[in-house]
Amino acid sequence: MQIKPFNLKLFRNGKGVMVRIIKFTILSQKRLLLSPKNWSRIAEMWQRLQQSFRLMVGVPDYQAYVAHMREHHPDLEAMDEKTFFRYCVDARYPSKAGNMKKCPC
Repeated sequence: MQIKPFNLKLFRNGKGVMVRIIKFTILSQKRLLLSPKNWSRIAEMWQRLQQSFRLMVGVPDYQAYVAHMREHHPDLEAMDEKTFFRYCVDARYPSKAGNMKKCPC
């Protein structure tokens, strides 16, 4: 059985599959998207998409951390945002004394 190479024609000139799906969804739902009562849903969907993309590239979600701390550890104080991100970077790329001398790659 021969495996075919990945077909890059799908992504030529910015006309990828995802672009087409998004465009088709927007065009088919124009009346719903332009209605003011749905703007909050669109804003929430946009925030969730941003959160998903950030998690894909390894950027942790501070708001989810704060919500988790409030719900599961009400007796503990949550780290501030700067400390939280420093902790996540140190956990992902451990280095001696907190100094990153070279690329973790």
